[in-house]
Amino acid sequence: MSLALSVRRPIMDLPRALIAALDIGTSKIACLIAAYRPDGGLEIVGRGLQAADGIEGGEIVDLEAAEAAIRAVLQEAEDEAGTTVETVSASVSAGRPHSVLLEVDRPLGGRPVDSEDLVSVLERARQEVRQAGRVVLHSVILEARLDDGAPVEDPRGLVGERLRVLVHLVVARSESLQRVLKVLESCHVEARALIAAPYAAGLGCLLPDERERGCLLIDMGADATHVAHFTGGKLAWTDRVALGGERITHDIAWGLEIDRKLAERLKSLYGAVVFRACDDHVPIRLEPRDGFDPPVGEVPRTRLTTIVRARAEEILEAVASRLRERGAILRARPPRSIVLTGGSAQLEGMDELAREIFGLPARIGRPLVPRLSARGDVDPSLASALGALVVQTREGDKSPLALEGRRGVGERLGRLRAWLKSNF
Repeated sequence: MSLALSVRRPIMDLPRALIAALDIGTSKIACLIAAYRPDGGLEIVGRGLQAADGIEGGEIVDLEAAEAAIRAVLQEAEDEAGTTVETVSASVSAGRPHSVLLEVDRPLGGRPVDSEDLVSVLERARQEVRQAGRVVLHSVILEARLDDGAPVEDPRGLVGERLRVLVHLVVARSESLQRVLKVLESCHVEARALIAAPYAAGLGCLLPDERERGCLLIDMGADATHVAHFTGGKLAWTDRVALGGERITHDIAWGLEIDRKLAERLKSLYGAVVFRACDDHVPIRLEPRDGFDPPVGEVPRTRLTTIVRARAEEILEAVASRLRERGAILRARPPRSIVLTGGSAQLEGMDELAREIFGLPARIGRPLVPRLSARGDVDPSLASALGALVVQTREGDKSPLALEGRRGVGERLGRLRAWLKSNF
């Protein structure tokens, strides 16, 4: 999960606003702190990276360990930026966020549609899906119709008897989110809002044109693969499959009869899903990580690639199957391209394998935040953290037609008390 944070700048710092992002994943926790530049862009001024202790499957399972890990990564980024984090907006995979599509009607009586009508249908949709143990993270209008007319992008000002609206809601389990809030409170940071991780990842690595034309984001994490479909510039659908990079590591360890640390190292250094990367005449030495123990043997790279490709194919095929089963919105608004992000997406040839399985153009997602500057390259695995920064820069946008990530978590982004009152 990713967290967008606002920070207090030191008294002696330059007069510029600072924001930050904290990405909490199954294998790592990363923090970014950024400053607004005079041209409106962002400059990264602080980074931190720690192992994700106390977290399994995106869920916080050990409060003390998770708190210590988050404190450490915040401290590392704060020391580099010379500032102190005070408030956070969290983008989460905890609680298993998933999509719900609802059609909501509102009588008009021959008058024009106004913004209050759109706010009202969103609230009705949220009320309809709220139940014990579930909360609404996001709500966004995908399309609107007046009477029996064709869908329109913005119905405001149009006259009709009845407004029919298709609403997309992202819901999650409240118990998991309460644990996130408890850990953040223990770290002495004020929670402002919660944001679904696939949405943040899409904002961090998709081009605006891709989000507009239709793009399927596949975020290949350690424990699970998250999917987010953007169309018309909006988040239209999200889901997950319980297969991730840890399964690839497990298969390498089992297939080559080595420990998991060495398997993870081989995956990172030599992992590929295309056989052109292989050369049986140059075997891989199975040498332990610390270098003190003797090598445990050698293996041709084709053997490693065969293992990695088999599991990578299974993961992408599972995503394709989920799309066929549950992706009604994709059939109505099919994606035009695929973007892969996350640690396992960096395996050599993964974009080619995605093109083969989905039959669509595919590329590896890189952080693409507009007007972003940083000292050195920004790691592709930080797409969610960067997307959380983007959410913060959009706080001022209150349009009812652009509410994903900004309403539905209470009445406004940053209004945690209202969100807690309506959901808990």
